[in-house]
Amino acid sequence: MASEQRGTPDYPRWVRICGYGAIAAAPPTVVWRVVVGLGPHLGTPAEWRHKQHLPGSGTWYVLLLSVLQLGAALLTLVLIRPGQDRMPVWAPIRAGRRLPTGLVAGCSGVGIAALAFLCVESAVHWDNVDPFSGAPATGWAWLCWICYAIALLWPVLLCATTIGYVAARGRRRA
Repeated sequence: MASEQRGTPDYPRWVRICGYGAIAAAPPTVVWRVVVGLGPHLGTPAEWRHKQHLPGSGTWYVLLLSVLQLGAALLTLVLIRPGQDRMPVWAPIRAGRRLPTGLVAGCSGVGIAALAFLCVESAVHWDNVDPFSGAPATGWAWLCWICYAIALLWPVLLCATTIGYVAARGRRRA
């Protein structure tokens, strides 16, 4: 296989599907937050927007959180794109060399743990997260819930991707 000739593992299809699924699980909440942060209320109560300073000073928090979330999601590419788990050639240490599997998997594991914690905390304290808490369910409320429910898949898919990455790297060494 071409990827084996370049010295990179040949990832099974399911690893790539889980990896791209993990990346795709992040944008729905980002889009929801950014749109509300920029002004359109999407049915959210005025009291909630005022408390969150949206639009206004809270918009910067929403934008920063969204950029960090997308950046974290895109780090999954290190696990699923052959050759992406190498130090950049311009790096002063280990330039162009492959990162140790344990380091990559360990960093991913920390990300999985953080995501799982955030998902559980958000679910447990949904009344604090949900702008529609205590209000009758509307189409906007359902859309908000769906956007956040999709994010619950992120740590699960990232975990599967990490397992597949470690397995593929292990096969290469064997």
